[in-house]
Amino acid sequence: MAFAKMKLKDCVISFGSFILGCVITVNLLSLSMNEKSKGHHCSEESDVSLKNAKDIKLFSAIDYFLLVIIISGADNVIQRTAIRETWGLLNKDYADVQYFFIIGSHGMSDEKISKLKKEQIKYNDLFLLSVTDNYKTLTIKLLHSFVWFDTEFNFKYILKCDDDSFVLIPKVVNELQNNLAQYEHLYWGYFDGRAHVKQMGKWKETNWFLCDHYLPYALGGGYVLSRSLVHYIRQNQHLLGTYLSEDVSVGTWLSPLNITRFHDVRFDTEYLSRGCNNSFIVTHKQSPKQMKAFYSMFIQTGKLCTKETKTRKSYKYNWNVLPTKCCLPEDLQEPKNKQKELI
Repeated sequence: MAFAKMKLKDCVISFGSFILGCVITVNLLSLSMNEKSKGHHCSEESDVSLKNAKDIKLFSAIDYFLLVIIISGADNVIQRTAIRETWGLLNKDYADVQYFFIIGSHGMSDEKISKLKKEQIKYNDLFLLSVTDNYKTLTIKLLHSFVWFDTEFNFKYILKCDDDSFVLIPKVVNELQNNLAQYEHLYWGYFDGRAHVKQMGKWKETNWFLCDHYLPYALGGGYVLSRSLVHYIRQNQHLLGTYLSEDVSVGTWLSPLNITRFHDVRFDTEYLSRGCNNSFIVTHKQSPKQMKAFYSMFIQTGKLCTKETKTRKSYKYNWNVLPTKCCLPEDLQEPKNKQKELI
């Protein structure tokens, strides 16, 4: 059964949004430069900058269908502005869909804090965590986000993406309401099971000891988790190992669970885009200029592309073989091999 949209009176929605903005703003303004990171464990008395506000209960009572958490950085103002002016506008028709930019604030300069205060007062869409904001802390940043949202919000799904991803909110909502609603424990994205553990360079893993390849995981340009899986992560946070790549970490945390893993080629979420296809739901590694072009085309025609292009091959994930053999390009798949997309 499709998940019905909430029908809230306009005045209630406006008041709730106003309260949300005030709560976030007041707490951001009071953010201390002396916040200290607590490691990768974050209790319900966590270090999210708006955690202690009493008024938070006024908006946390709203039943959200989808929360979109966008990993960003203090300096990524251009990327955030591009999202606000493009696909961030696509949730306006949904009272139960909301997006937030997640930024680490620990050790941030007074100048950056001041700029973020002004941005927050204007847009009311920033969440600051007392986590040092760099690539090596992405997993901690995501884990703290999951813990906080599961603690404070009522929601059915979370979509995690980066601030260089373009997301077609209407298509995501439609799929979740009409085609995927039957799956209680859903992990939806573009999966890989062949990736070698990085042993050098920026992505070098120092804590990995499980095997020679990463466990199957949905690539980090964008993926969806049902509330039950976010709740599981929160409940077991003290037992979870953290790895350099947040998407690898999520796949590892969920690896032993009997859940629905849905590999979807409409998620263009690899480290490079596969081009442009009108079937895409999420497309990663997009510039602000390209986001504006996508948005204009979608509003005018309902499509993303003036002309479809393919720069890299996609693959179907074969869940019936060992992970290292999972992901042959589509033109190499045996015609008689029926791919199992859900597991």
